[in-house]
Amino acid sequence: MKNYLVCTALVLCAACSTDENLNESQSYTNDQSQSNTIQVKAGNNLNPFDRAGIEFYDKLNSYYNSIGYPASNEDFEAQMLFLAQKPTGDRSLNKSVITITPEMIVAILADPEVKLVELIEASSLSVEVKNSLYGFVFDLVNRQQTDYEDVYSFIISYEAAVIADSSLQTDEKDTILKVSAISRYSLYAEARKDRDWETAVTNKKGSLDYSGGEITLAALAVLFESLL
Repeated sequence: MKNYLVCTALVLCAACSTDENLNESQSYTNDQSQSNTIQVKAGNNLNPFDRAGIEFYDKLNSYYNSIGYPASNEDFEAQMLFLAQKPTGDRSLNKSVITITPEMIVAILADPEVKLVELIEASSLSVEVKNSLYGFVFDLVNRQQTDYEDVYSFIISYEAAVIADSSLQTDEKDTILKVSAISRYSLYAEARKDRDWETAVTNKKGSLDYSGGEITLAALAVLFESLL
């Protein structure tokens, strides 16, 4: 009888250990699947400046994990101010010598599209680069009601055309490809938000007045100087 009880206990311990290992394995698999989905849905390995988009996405996620999704225009202003903070070290989004202020954020959010176009126009970029960015911005605006997958395909095609364009110098492609990379990851971040959360926020007083496309344009305007 004693031997029987010992054997039974050993079998139960082994079963529990197997279940724990299985749960850990499933958790790891789920994490890997989510990571791979992000790469498939937002990344473009052919863009040599895709890292700019990844850094943006990681910073945005760190804000969401710490503060949560913006539930009002004031929350959104705080989010944009957070994104404008300069990262430490030698990073892709660390070129600007301009400090973004809350007043500048408010001015950008008043009309993100117009402000972004003004920033492009006032920059020292060549006429060819400016025209390319104008077209890209206008295409994003025209696709604001389009599914993310279709916009993603458009951006990938745009990037391929920029990379293959022999009339643009290598350093001129830098800004264009960073803008497009951040656009991809920003639009993906907006597309994957919990729809239940969006419905709840919509019913709140003072809820967010910006769509996913406008949020992306605002983020580009806030970060534009750092991408030159």
